[in-house]
Amino acid sequence: MPLERGNASIHKTRTRLETVPPTVSRRVTIQAANVILNPHMKNNQLRIPVLLDVATYISIAAMSLLGISGFDSLELQLITLGLCLLFGILHRFYFRTEAFQRNPNIYFGVQTFILTLVLSLGSSSTDAFNFLFIILAVHTAHVLPGRHALLWIGVYYFIVSFVVLATRGTEGIYAVLFYGVSYILSGFFGTVLQQAEKARDQNQQLVDELKATQERLKELAVVEERNRLARDLHDSVKQQVFAISMQLSAARTALSEADKAYRSVTEAERLAQQAGTELTSLINALRPPALERRSLPDAVRGHVEEWSRQNPIEVNMDIDPMIRTTEQVEQALFRVLQEALANVARHSRADKVNVELKSKNDVVELTIEDNGIGFDARQIAKGIGLDSMQERLVAVNGKADVESERSKGTRVIARVRMSS
Repeated sequence: MPLERGNASIHKTRTRLETVPPTVSRRVTIQAANVILNPHMKNNQLRIPVLLDVATYISIAAMSLLGISGFDSLELQLITLGLCLLFGILHRFYFRTEAFQRNPNIYFGVQTFILTLVLSLGSSSTDAFNFLFIILAVHTAHVLPGRHALLWIGVYYFIVSFVVLATRGTEGIYAVLFYGVSYILSGFFGTVLQQAEKARDQNQQLVDELKATQERLKELAVVEERNRLARDLHDSVKQQVFAISMQLSAARTALSEADKAYRSVTEAERLAQQAGTELTSLINALRPPALERRSLPDAVRGHVEEWSRQNPIEVNMDIDPMIRTTEQVEQALFRVLQEALANVARHSRADKVNVELKSKNDVVELTIEDNGIGFDARQIAKGIGLDSMQERLVAVNGKADVESERSKGTRVIARVRMSS
């Protein structure tokens, strides 16, 4: 029968649509949002080149052995060896692991103090320990900004020059000049390494963003097609099936059970009603699962509670249960919530999050605020994740604002007019 073929076609269409995971948008935008709220973290984590790391360990070992040979006293040799070992340990467990980034001035200050103590012990082979200052200068130029690195390298050069002139007198002038050139070259070398690392990170970030954008374009094409199908099914096919069902119901009422056509009309009516039910389920399937048969406040509360169970972060919610708006606005706000909470879990190091959903003057406002490490918003360019938030909200005449300061947390505010 025609209605049976139409019903089977609806089943096939529904099956094809259900093969598209409803969480594609969330996964793609979260991957693209890895640099939204805390992109400075990636820029600061400059990897230490393997050759520089190996050269550092070899230099510490070789220069330590060469330097302690300039002592006649076993006690001074052991003290110097211990200080050089401490220098290497700090490099391994603070510089190599990037723990020094919490306060680089303390790390470089301690390392400078250690080498100054070694020089003050009066070895006749001070050039060996001076070479460790050059290694330290390379590390400094590699990880610190230009002026900051220049200041520290100037401190190293002053200490070395003072010790050389104090122990050699005017004969040490040529050594001081030589060390001056050495520090200029070491600073230049460290800066080149830093720029190379940053360029590599930027290139990788661009590749990741291009891949994320490509995936988002595919996802948007799928969403657009799903929305088009939903509109077409609702505005044409569903209305026609409903009309057929009404006509068959009227025909069945006009017949008696004794008529030969009664059973066929009754069966046709049942199939038409079944087709209408299938169409309703298919249209509803095009909506985000969390919003299906739920209001936006209920969906937000449910998602936040589920997120809180998966992450050891305290959550405070202030949600207005009376908020009602359009489906498009609900979808946009819900996606922003997903992206913002995902970034809190991945980057913020927060132990508390506040989620607020309220309305004022016909504007729905969704706020996600954490007490994490934050970042300097003035120095961060817009990333793919922030662009994704903005695109979703602009589509419904809304906007997203991100406010943050280092060590003071981050706040994401999404605002949309309820009538959008």
